[in-house]
Amino acid sequence: MNLARFLAEDRVDLALDEAFDEEHPVTSESLATRMATLLQRSPDIGNPKKLTLDLINREKQAPSLLGSGVALPHVRTMQARKLIMAIGIAHHGLDIPTPDGEPVRLVVAFVGPPYDDRNYLLAYKRLGEKLEEPGWIDEIVASSVPGEVLRALSR
Repeated sequence: MNLARFLAEDRVDLALDEAFDEEHPVTSESLATRMATLLQRSPDIGNPKKLTLDLINREKQAPSLLGSGVALPHVRTMQARKLIMAIGIAHHGLDIPTPDGEPVRLVVAFVGPPYDDRNYLLAYKRLGEKLEEPGWIDEIVASSVPGEVLRALSR
């Protein structure tokens, strides 16, 4: 499965760490909100406010901070007409509690409709395979333009 087909360049944030500061600290909720903002750039999103709430509520139930510098906020929601991804890269790392204490450098958010289990699960599995590839996370984080992120996802 080519994950790049679920992403567009306007849903790649190469400076995610700049969205947070002392006035606006990073939390699971603020990170989910920022990623929802990127996802909302897709024309296949219904109600943007409801999408944000769905993603925040999912993160409250079970935060998707995986460790190894990766967060994977995701939710099945009627606000997504099809599977949609957004990627945020924090070159300096986000100081948010993770299982292994590593700062989050890569955030991959995805949403899909609840009736499309097949694509949702296939994408989740494929993303897991990518995350286990040696050097793949570093390659994504080193990207200087959104096109490089899409190319790395398509391999």
